[in-house]
Amino acid sequence: MRSSASPVVLLTGCSTGIGRALALAFHDAGCRVFATARRPETLSDLASSTLTPLALDVTDPSSIQASVASVFAESGRLDILVNNAGLALFWPIAEVPLERVRRVMETNVLGALAVAQAVIPHMIEAKRGHIVNVGSISGLLTTPFAGAYCASKAAMHALSESMSLELGPFGIQVTTMQPGAVRTALSDNAAQAFEDMDW
Repeated sequence: MRSSASPVVLLTGCSTGIGRALALAFHDAGCRVFATARRPETLSDLASSTLTPLALDVTDPSSIQASVASVFAESGRLDILVNNAGLALFWPIAEVPLERVRRVMETNVLGALAVAQAVIPHMIEAKRGHIVNVGSISGLLTTPFAGAYCASKAAMHALSESMSLELGPFGIQVTTMQPGAVRTALSDNAAQAFEDMDW
């Protein structure tokens, strides 16, 4: 049974995989969930009175502000942010197009930071909150042909450590997830993009 005291959770990158599973897990645990994706129609089957799909592109500042505003308009607060949205990239470092690397960094690192910056002032005002940044074991153990992705996750880990130190005095907890290999559309899409290149 949910109440006004139920934790309010905002998650990014919920169309498939870890984000979708986390959205459902939070919902089943009794939380008020706002699940986001660049294409919110991928979340339509999740919609309920306590799970709201929202459009959110973490590389678009106006999209971030609109999503955060929707959460506060409906719930009046935000207790937990889960930064899960991300891109994978499989490519030899010697040949990877720099524009592809920029897109990965923009999404996996700057996008997560931008969403965090949008909610941190509210959490500071409330003197509590929890930010969960989804990193990867790849940020600790670099693998061949995934150097750019690994670098983006290593950067996320570093940002999370800094966030934790800076935000702890304000009552905000920061957790870094470092999952191992998970079969999701993230890796499938990256592999397909590599195969589709005109060699």
